[in-house]
Amino acid sequence: MTELPDFDTLMWLAQHQPEKLDRLQQTLSNELIAESDSNQEQLRTINTHLRQRLARCNNPYHRCIITIRMMRNKFSALATVLENPESYRNQKAEIIPLRRKSV
Repeated sequence: MTELPDFDTLMWLAQHQPEKLDRLQQTLSNELIAESDSNQEQLRTINTHLRQRLARCNNPYHRCIITIRMMRNKFSALATVLENPESYRNQKAEIIPLRRKSV
């Protein structure tokens, strides 16, 4: 597994080589996902979603806020399921048929 550099090195990368820091982040994320025994597809999806959201950020603080919001939303959803698992199990999706437009 790739070793995480010390804080000062990460700070230097953020200031001088942000693309290298981004590659390091992606490498570490991919390694952690690969080590997961389950939910690899979900983790990849979350990682992809996060990367898409971060790509639209215009500064490091914006990236931080976006990441924190996503984490908070995921933890909130997990807490809801843990507090009331029956409600989660009983959820059913409503399937709405598509109507064809008559020409």
